Amino acid sequence: MFSWRISKYNPLYRDKTGAYKKDEWTSFYDIGKIFDGKELTYDTYIATENAYVEAVVSFMDSTKITSLTVKSLEKHSKDIQFTCSDTHHHNEMEDLYKKINNGIVLEIQDIVFLCRLILRDHLWCKLENNPLMFIHFGYDYYMYIGSTNKCESATRSVEKTGLFVEKFESPYYTVD
Repeated sequence: MFSWRISKYNPLYRDKTGAYKKDEWTSFYDIGKIFDGKELTYDTYIATENAYVEAVVSFMDSTKITSLTVKSLEKHSKDIQFTCSDTHHHNEMEDLYKKINNGIVLEIQDIVFLCRLILRDHLWCKLENNPLMFIHFGYDYYMYIGSTNKCESATRSVEKTGLFVEKFESPYYTVD
C-alpha cells in the first residue's frame, strides 16, 4: 500500500522532529483571524478546501475507485449548525449529514460533500474501499490517502493546486 499525507503546509517549515513551525490557520472557524500578517478570508478558505476536495477526486480517479464506505463516524451534534458564512454547498451538505451513518457506501458526488463536512469540523470519519484505498482526515487540516496504486498523476495534479504531498503513513489506518 502506498500512503501519503496531503496538506497545505510546506515541509520547508518543519523542524527536525517534523513539527510545523509556521503560524497558519487550521480550521474553517479561523476565518477572519490574522495569520502571518494576513486575514484568512472566506474566499481563501474555500480555495484551499476546493484543493483538498480536488485531491480526493484525483486520487479516486487514479485508483479507478468510484465509491467509498464510511467507517468510524463521529457526528458532533444531532443536527448540523451552519454559521452565516458557511453557505458553500449548504443544502447538499445538510442533506448528506442527515442520512450519513457507519457502513454507508457513498459515490463520488456525496464524497465531495462529506469531505467538506469533515474539513469544516461538522463530523469525522474514515473513508475506505478495502483493500484498494482509504482517505482519512486528521487534526489541523491534514489528510491521509492510501492506495494500492502509485497514483503518480494524482500526486502531480495535487501539487499543482499548491498542496503538498508527502509519503507518510496514516495514523488512523488499521487493518480490518
